[in-house]
Amino acid sequence: MRSHGNHAKRSALWLCLGAGFITLLDQAMFVLAVPAMSASLHADSGSVQWILASYSLAFGVALVPAGRLGDIVGRRTLFIAGIAVFGASSLVGGLATDPSLVIIARLLQGLGAGTLNPQVLGLLQDIYSGHDRAKALGAYAAAGGSAAVCGPLLGGVVLSLGDPSIGWRILFLANVPLVLILVPLAFRLLPRPAIKHPDDGTAKPSIDVLGALLLGGVVIASLIPTIYGAGIIAVTSLAVGAGTLLAFAFWELLYHRRGRTPLLSASLVKSRGYALGTVVALCQFGVGAGMAAVTAFFFLSGAGMAPLAAAAVLAPQAAGMLLASSFSWRFLARYGRPGIVYALVGSLACLIAKDLFVQGLDGGTAALAVAAVGLIQGVATGLVVAPNQTLTLAHAPAGAAGVAAGFYQLSQRFAAALCSAAAAGMFLQAHGAATGQASKDAFHQGIVMCCVLLGVALLAGGLDWQREARNRRNARAVVVTSGKEAATTAGVQPPERPTAGGTQRSEATDSVDA
Repeated sequence: MRSHGNHAKRSALWLCLGAGFITLLDQAMFVLAVPAMSASLHADSGSVQWILASYSLAFGVALVPAGRLGDIVGRRTLFIAGIAVFGASSLVGGLATDPSLVIIARLLQGLGAGTLNPQVLGLLQDIYSGHDRAKALGAYAAAGGSAAVCGPLLGGVVLSLGDPSIGWRILFLANVPLVLILVPLAFRLLPRPAIKHPDDGTAKPSIDVLGALLLGGVVIASLIPTIYGAGIIAVTSLAVGAGTLLAFAFWELLYHRRGRTPLLSASLVKSRGYALGTVVALCQFGVGAGMAAVTAFFFLSGAGMAPLAAAAVLAPQAAGMLLASSFSWRFLARYGRPGIVYALVGSLACLIAKDLFVQGLDGGTAALAVAAVGLIQGVATGLVVAPNQTLTLAHAPAGAAGVAAGFYQLSQRFAAALCSAAAAGMFLQAHGAATGQASKDAFHQGIVMCCVLLGVALLAGGLDWQREARNRRNARAVVVTSGKEAATTAGVQPPERPTAGGTQRSEATDSVDA
């Protein structure tokens, strides 16, 4: 893949950006369409939560198996299959007459997008390296930011100007012509990549079907409590999820001992940099999805705003993310992991400010304040997403870029499914949440949830910062020790100078201690 010329690289990049844009645009538009769809199809609260969560749920379930399959058979076929399923299910959703059909359509859309996206990230990993890779991933994040900007605005326009009972169908059907354009372009522009295999010694290329099913079971079991709330169903689901997680871990170990390649690569499990970066991504994406749902429900249901007005509140944050994503690769080159940690601190401060404005202000004033703070938070988010993704996926072993990207995105989609469903539940289960203090209380609960997630992200980012600093110190110590040994062997002592205490220390040793 890396032997292809610049024109082929640019063509593949633009195609990947287009595919990522369409899947993220659909999700950004859909949040605003849920109230109109719920009224049109007479959906109950459980159906609404499943509609909100089903896309991210199916997306997450498909990611790791699709990433593994792309590593083995190549990414072109999986890319085309994923985008085709996404388009066909969009057609089903647009023609649905029952909430259950919408849920099915959203599940299929998620499966298609979950099959597609590991191939996108895998292709960018295969084609680019170094700063070029950071720039490509930054462009991918910018495409997501563009979708986040355009999605609410387009959704708001369609829902406000036309009949809302028809508008949500149009938002579904808009994906179909875009897919019809992307599929033939994929056949033409995507090269057939050289098949690579993970560097697990004698491990044979294989598809871990049982591992994929067990992992999917863990994701589903973890989501059910957010849909049905506390009770026997939630307790049973969590117990099943814990048992399935243990079974998954045992099976992966057994599968590896049989000489095959498990979904959960041993090299990824042992990589602290990959694990900590994935935790940051999980929390950051959960905050994004949770805040989008909380903000949309509050201003649509609580404040009684029109869809276009609510979209205008969401748009500045997406615009800030788009702006920051466009230069995030420069930010990463200059500040590295410490810069990401500081950006997380800024995002946390913005969440607290939003809650203060909503609790203390009313109507349009609160909306303007939230939109203004959202712009700043969007910039902070844009300085986290692509840089963290670049640093984390750099720990992927050769030939396993797809499965590494799959687990990385699985963490994001898992968090998105949980947090969007939980946020919806905070409003749907609150008595009188359509008006007054109840809606503000639900908004506050959503902010608390997001603050906790950002706290965990800060902890993981800080630990990775310490890990990198420790590795640099160890590397300098090795260089100094090697230099001393070489000088001693040559019969030359390293230069020394007096310290404040009167003892003699080498310049090199002082630099290491500093």
